Amino acid sequence: MATNASTWFYREPEHNAYLIEERVNHTFWSNRITSLHLACTHSEPPFQMEGEWRSVPLAIEWVPGDYLALTTRSAEDVTPLLLGIKEILGFAPTISYVDPEGAMVTQWYATDIEGRIQSIQGNPNFRQIKRYK
Repeated sequence: MATNASTWFYREPEHNAYLIEERVNHTFWSNRITSLHLACTHSEPPFQMEGEWRSVPLAIEWVPGDYLALTTRSAEDVTPLLLGIKEILGFAPTISYVDPEGAMVTQWYATDIEGRIQSIQGNPNFRQIKRYK
């Protein structure tokens, strides 16, 4: 199945876990992000998937055309994955931070960027906040 972000991020996908898994996994694999497999855990907006990349546990959540959030729970460097998602979506991440549970969260926003950045920067529960240009 030839697919890209237009079939699941820029347009709402079918609310079928199997089809979402196929579309998202194939998008990553066709963009040279191998060793990744995601399983759909919520097939309604916000869509959610969990899995592993290079033995790093991760989760993604998104609302089509609005935002995508990547959460990892490892000290491993995920820069190649971030660059791959940047290629897939066509724009750089907006912000990253460590949440109260110690997970690293990186978010890509397509809408209300400044408002979302301010809500994160103003929250004392988040640390190691980094804005991307």
